[in-house]
Amino acid sequence: MTASLASAATLQLNDGRILTGKLGETAGVAEDPLVPGSSAGQIRTTPLLVIEDGLRRTYVHKTAVREVLDEGDTDGVRIRVWQNDAKRGASLGVIGAASRITPFDDYGRRIIELPSDKGAITVIQGVTEVTPVYTRVQGLRADPRSFLWDMRLATSSLPRETLDHILAHAIPREDFDKRMQVVRLYLQAERYRDAAHELEAIRNDFKGRAGVVDADIDDNLRRLRELASRTLLDEIELRQTSGQHHLARTLLERFPADGVAGDTLQRVRELLDEDQLATDQRADLLDRLDATAGRLAEPAAQKVAERIATEIRARLSPATDDRLTAFRQLATGDALGAEELAAVAISGWLLGSNNSVDSLPTALSLVRIRDNVRRYLAESDPKQRESAYLAIRDADGAEVPKLAELIARMEPPLPLVDPPPPVAETSLQNEAPAPPADGEPGTTPGFFERNVQVGERSVRWVVQLPPEYDPLRSYPTILTLADLGVAAEAQVDFWAGGVRPGVGRVGQATRHGYVVVAVDWFQRDQLRYGYTAEEHAAVLVALRDAMRRVAIDSDRVYVTGHGAGADLAWDLALAHPDVWAGVLPFLGVADVDSYFGWYWKNAQFVPWRIVMGELDNNKIARSERELDRYLRPRFDTTVVEYRGRGYDPLSDDIQMAFDWMGRKRRGAAPEEFECSTMRPWDNYFWWVEAEGLPEKSMVAPAQWPPERGVRATSIRGRKFSGNKLGVFAAAERITVWLSPELVNFDEPIEIEHNGKRLVPRGDRIDPDVRTLLEDARTRADRKRPYWAKVATP
Repeated sequence: MTASLASAATLQLNDGRILTGKLGETAGVAEDPLVPGSSAGQIRTTPLLVIEDGLRRTYVHKTAVREVLDEGDTDGVRIRVWQNDAKRGASLGVIGAASRITPFDDYGRRIIELPSDKGAITVIQGVTEVTPVYTRVQGLRADPRSFLWDMRLATSSLPRETLDHILAHAIPREDFDKRMQVVRLYLQAERYRDAAHELEAIRNDFKGRAGVVDADIDDNLRRLRELASRTLLDEIELRQTSGQHHLARTLLERFPADGVAGDTLQRVRELLDEDQLATDQRADLLDRLDATAGRLAEPAAQKVAERIATEIRARLSPATDDRLTAFRQLATGDALGAEELAAVAISGWLLGSNNSVDSLPTALSLVRIRDNVRRYLAESDPKQRESAYLAIRDADGAEVPKLAELIARMEPPLPLVDPPPPVAETSLQNEAPAPPADGEPGTTPGFFERNVQVGERSVRWVVQLPPEYDPLRSYPTILTLADLGVAAEAQVDFWAGGVRPGVGRVGQATRHGYVVVAVDWFQRDQLRYGYTAEEHAAVLVALRDAMRRVAIDSDRVYVTGHGAGADLAWDLALAHPDVWAGVLPFLGVADVDSYFGWYWKNAQFVPWRIVMGELDNNKIARSERELDRYLRPRFDTTVVEYRGRGYDPLSDDIQMAFDWMGRKRRGAAPEEFECSTMRPWDNYFWWVEAEGLPEKSMVAPAQWPPERGVRATSIRGRKFSGNKLGVFAAAERITVWLSPELVNFDEPIEIEHNGKRLVPRGDRIDPDVRTLLEDARTRADRKRPYWAKVATP
């Protein structure tokens, strides 16, 4: 136990999450309640709450709690499973990665082999208790040696067949009351189909028995089927929200009607009707668009309009419907002629309905601008970029606000799959067969791999796209980093599920509509994470390459990893807090003797969910100082410790992780920030970029640890009232990047560096086309590009 647990409660946190379990207070994540935490006469403070549900301990600061929803007993059904569990034996204080794990047999037993310096350790485990939340697995008596090990697994992670077989041998089949306990277990675990399956078996086994009321069983079966149907309906609505409309439509059309309540079926009909109405409106809109393009008198204008109409017909979807709202509303009347309507449709498609214009020359110019913007963002040749820039700059409608809207709505400028190089017809017979395209036999649907050049090194990254991927829709994205020696594909499997032949991946990222990007960030034979610029660049350059090729929502990028990959994710979040919507290190460690100890204040600017195993090499105690620093007011931090777990992937946490990510989003730059840095490449925070930082504060990883007296330097930015910005940094040069979220370009802007004015009083700063384009190209953040910049002389 990490803290004394007093009572059961259900808490609602500030972000809306619900935590249920036994509630306690503690002064720190590694506190031992049996050892006094303060000297005699001192008042012991316990600012942290720990909520334990039997599976895990969750730590949050008291200020993270919005309200207590319920207090009282939260215990559900507990089914004991007899095993010959070890009462004495060797304790396993540290659990490394298992070399072999057998499946549970019908009696709930399995074998785990763990590597050690003295050879493999074989542990026989058995399921001793099953609850709706967790399944308890303990070490069993064995010859020649028994091991004491109390592990908890999420009951939701056990397949129904496995759990059915274990419970079938644990519960007397002729005991009606105990059989009903299994039904209640599944019911409390919200596994309604499993509960109905068990109840049907009970009805068949006990039909006509004295004391068993068949009508009650039938009534309960109807209720369970209704609960299962509501769960299915929730899943369908999740798939709709995730952009999987074809799948949702198919599930609605096949929705089972037998035993389902009328209000549920009514909701199904409403969703089908809404989908059909949207489909019909889309078809009507496309017909009106074709007719409008056909009425244009000027052949050149008609050709461009027909090209865009063809593009819209191919790309119009629920994700892009709102772009043509203005056209839909105006096309039903006669207030506008064909030219004005065509302009509204074309400009709305490119800029969004709220930014549409009724000038056809401007709309046609926007089409040319869009083509040149795509060329600029995709082009690696500076001369070709300059040519595209000049064409954009001189075009009608090339104002920076319009360009920003256009860039935000474009599909990624680079292809995910490179087109094949031109091959002479005579040489085709000598060519090797082309690799199968995505979706062909032998491939995983939506899975791609690429390489990107990072300095002298080629870095491989892989991506799994969600079903029904639409490049004109923005997708939340998980950037995941494997442990040393582990393939990137393993991280994709963790988040999106393993590959099923003929189906693909059907895991949580698939359900929720997330893109998963995994980077092979480490070098061959690397032994530990090194905190180097090369490691940072491998990840950040790969991410930007992905953002140029995949429709990634830059406000919803979550960085995560396992083991050394978690350490890198942790470091990236501290060094670049402005990039991420959240960080989820699994099995990482914040060693005191690292940059983490100097960068800890940077953690307040990004949400954290830190997941650890209780027996994973004492990592929670080794990270205690940093975790306690993060668990304070103004920080958004959750620490989760899984009971009895060592170094394993902790896939039990994945549903909680998606619930957490669904509530986190990167926002605008804070009104004021101050970030610490000790590496010259950690020099860009939101709208401030600093160069020439004090050498005495810069400590390269190869020179670590720092000499006595060395301190980190800080970069501070503040937004004052009156359209004024202040930068405070001991840097030789700074660049201040400006956006409409930060300043009002219609008024004079004041900018100071350490009190020295960078812009003459009363001067305005005009948005700049080149700055916008170059920032969108280099950072690949098409959602929040900067419009102008001011640099020190």
